[in-house]
Amino acid sequence: MTDTAWRVLTWNLRGSASPDLDVVADVISSYAPDAVALQEVRRAQAAALGARLGWHHTWARKHHPYSPLAPWLTEGLAIVSPHPLANVTRRSIAPGVSTWTYRHRIVLAATVQRDAETVRLYDTHLASGGGAADERIAQAARVAALINSENPPMAVAAGDLNDAGEIEVVREFHAAGLRDPGGGPTNPSIAPRNRLDHVLVPEAARVVEQQQPDGGEWWWAISDHVPALVAFTVAS
Repeated sequence: MTDTAWRVLTWNLRGSASPDLDVVADVISSYAPDAVALQEVRRAQAAALGARLGWHHTWARKHHPYSPLAPWLTEGLAIVSPHPLANVTRRSIAPGVSTWTYRHRIVLAATVQRDAETVRLYDTHLASGGGAADERIAQAARVAALINSENPPMAVAAGDLNDAGEIEVVREFHAAGLRDPGGGPTNPSIAPRNRLDHVLVPEAARVVEQQQPDGGEWWWAISDHVPALVAFTVAS
């Protein structure tokens, strides 16, 4: 079993609302994560967070709904970690959907190298909306298929699954050997009632800590989601 638990944090930042990145960096640092999966974050925001924390980061474009004359408004996913990141993969999970629309979805993966140990983190943000359940299920299946095709020694999937209790979405990750350890609501951050944000861990994992803030006006000023942390160990 790993001597030190892996700590993985996921957070939908609502970057379009220009959150205070100093506050965001302080919050992230307070959880002491090994890796952070961010959604709805712009390239410059991801870079700024990496610089503020002194951490490694990688970013991928999800969609760009505005003119090419304003590339800084492009929305994407990011992985941030105090440990080196390797073998970065970016892949669309919404075939046939234009990258100019918010309906386009991707997965961003990177290997987090902590000393002699590694975790392959898959960051994603599935389709939103009450009528998009079939899209979410199909996108989850594509992420699971990517995990299986890469077959890393240890995988974790994290992100905003937009599932709100749709067990069919999380069930798709079972095929990749991942499970949902449970957790509290994460949205809306002012008074969370929906659990949309997940860290899915290996079936053999032993979860040793979980955190989701209770929410409130302070959190609402940062994002419409609160972060979710899962810490776990895995037997050798």
